[in-house]
Amino acid sequence: MQINRRTALAFLSASALPAFAQGTWPDKPIRLVLPFSAGGPGDISTRQFAQALSLQLRQSIIVDNKPGAGGIIGSDFVAKSPADGYTLLIAGNGAVANALLRPKMPYAETDLVPVIATNSSPSVIVISATSPIRTLKDLQAYARMRPGGLTFGTAGAGSTGHFVAEMIKSALDVPVTVVHYRSGSETVTGIIGGTIDLASESPVGVVGYLRSGKLRALALADDKRLASMPDLPTTAEQGSGTVRMQHWGGIYAPKGTPVAVLDRIATAWNTAVQTDAALRGFLETNGSFMTGTGTRAEFEQFLRSEKQRLGKIVADTRMALD
Repeated sequence: MQINRRTALAFLSASALPAFAQGTWPDKPIRLVLPFSAGGPGDISTRQFAQALSLQLRQSIIVDNKPGAGGIIGSDFVAKSPADGYTLLIAGNGAVANALLRPKMPYAETDLVPVIATNSSPSVIVISATSPIRTLKDLQAYARMRPGGLTFGTAGAGSTGHFVAEMIKSALDVPVTVVHYRSGSETVTGIIGGTIDLASESPVGVVGYLRSGKLRALALADDKRLASMPDLPTTAEQGSGTVRMQHWGGIYAPKGTPVAVLDRIATAWNTAVQTDAALRGFLETNGSFMTGTGTRAEFEQFLRSEKQRLGKIVADTRMALD
């Protein structure tokens, strides 16, 4: 299941908001924690999103990178921060996947409150531009001839790439060794340097390398082509329709954050999507859908369905952290 690709508005009447949200929040800079390293795909997107939100909220938003443990370190930091609206988390697949893969978490699922979905884009499976492999069939043949099969880099255990690696292993029926890095930018470096064979990253993280000729895209992990990459065939077109994965993101707040503040953040994002030309251009150019879901309830429903979908993949592939 994918995040709803429509763009919704969730405008709230200013008169309906309590004084806390109207007059006093935000009256100081907001910290937006990204649980991954600087320079990666998530970092690039997050900084663009922070700028757009800053314009709407008329307050500085500082991106704070706290990488480690597949996103858990940064998420745990936010979960245990004051519930005053000044410390927020932006996270994606790992926000759901970590609890599915780890028997023990440092925070409860309910310690983080979903605020709004920000974006979604299909994963792009990439290899070195110097590789002779050009299709998934080529990849399958290569893996079957090579002792040990494929080496697949990810941005961390439980990341989107980790799920794609397991799907590739199952769909192509080939051995795959998963190599976990700290960020998507490190996986790209690994491919270019010849340390790993391939990875699957968001369009924003690889488009520059594709254009410069350092990477080659094998497939889009979806059943529909991207307008920004019209010549890239999907996994479904190449006979591997079960390999489908989205890079999605959303904003979370610590449990107990005032509802008026949560609603104001959601409204600010949806308004930015509708009115901020720079944000819209960034999303469209980098293959992201402009997916402000409009309400917190819709985001919560998506998270429930995504948990069910990813949970099935974990069970079917016997997916593990190592």
